[in-house]
Amino acid sequence: MNAPYEHLNYFVMSTGEAAHELGISSSTMRRWARAGRIACVTDHNGWRLFGQGNVYALRDAMQGENR
Repeated sequence: MNAPYEHLNYFVMSTGEAAHELGISSSTMRRWARAGRIACVTDHNGWRLFGQGNVYALRDAMQGENR
């Protein structure tokens, strides 16, 4: 997706895109969103959208934990 979401004024990723970037499954991504591990919004169809910066920050934090 990687396009600005109309009213949020930042770039977003779909659940699948965000999960791929983090190296996890889409179901884990949804579970982490429900648990509040990463923020998301839902569009008018109910699809979760993740801020690109939030995804990259979580990815970097996860890589830091593995060092």
